Amino acid sequence: MRVFIISCLILGFSLSIPAQDVAQNEEEYLKEYNRNIKQTHLEGVYIPGSIEEALGELQSLSDEASLKKFAEANIEDVAEKLHFGIGRWMIVNWQFYTGSRISHILKKKGVLTPDAMAQYLIRYLHATLNNDVLVEVDVIKKVNERHEAEMKKRQEENQTIKTEIRKIPKDGKN
Repeated sequence: MRVFIISCLILGFSLSIPAQDVAQNEEEYLKEYNRNIKQTHLEGVYIPGSIEEALGELQSLSDEASLKKFAEANIEDVAEKLHFGIGRWMIVNWQFYTGSRISHILKKKGVLTPDAMAQYLIRYLHATLNNDVLVEVDVIKKVNERHEAEMKKRQEENQTIKTEIRKIPKDGKN
């Protein structure tokens, strides 16, 4: 009996704890976005306030050997490989979907999607470590086009499993 009561209490408390609040409409989303882009921390994670700060944060997360290996690698290969590692970490922890200081900066530069934002920062870090001049317009164009091409490819790969056409009688009853 005691186990049943404890189980019911745990279940009751867990159901009463709200999950992540999701904006229900455009107005709520914009309100949350405008609040988030001013915050230095979101969900306990420091959000960089500039591209240079973001690069510093990324460097502090990595050891010297990893940074050296990253810098020496071909950017096309390494950007692809790191996208689902550090790229995904940036997207989630720096709140690229719901908005943050760094995502807002990238959006103002013309970087359109969270995936493109992660790719931009990976490529920017690579250029910085190699003391290369980053042609920002070209990188932004490349990451946006890459994302658009991937989305188009996914849409083309989607298959219609079944098509169904129903005729509705004039009286509106089935």
